[in-house]
Amino acid sequence: MEKTRIVTEIFLEKPNFEDVSRVASSLEQSGIKVIKLPMEDLGINTHLVIEKSDVGKANVILNKIGVSARELDVVIANLKNVPGTMADTAKKVSDKGVNLRYAFSVSVTSDLSYVLLSSDNNNAIIEALSS
Repeated sequence: MEKTRIVTEIFLEKPNFEDVSRVASSLEQSGIKVIKLPMEDLGINTHLVIEKSDVGKANVILNKIGVSARELDVVIANLKNVPGTMADTAKKVSDKGVNLRYAFSVSVTSDLSYVLLSSDNNNAIIEALSS
């Protein structure tokens, strides 16, 4: 399982699944690993997650293909896909005095979910989840 870390979430303006898939393909062709959330077309807005180190390169590609996007640095954690995991995770962070301003969870498989969290201090989130 990948470690809990800070990544960048990319939100496209009013995307549909096909638009997001096209952007993800363009980024992946340039060597940027992309996580698409949700992983399949659920009829809701889909967004992309990339490593922070790839943000500059991604912005060049997005500009080249004429796509506007908003970025948010978030903590990504891979967790067991069981009821209460998101609540337990948020409580760990809260118990350390960190106020979340963003939280998102998506099931990846029947056993795995991604949880994305953001605060004014993302390193404090990582610290809270590590203890």
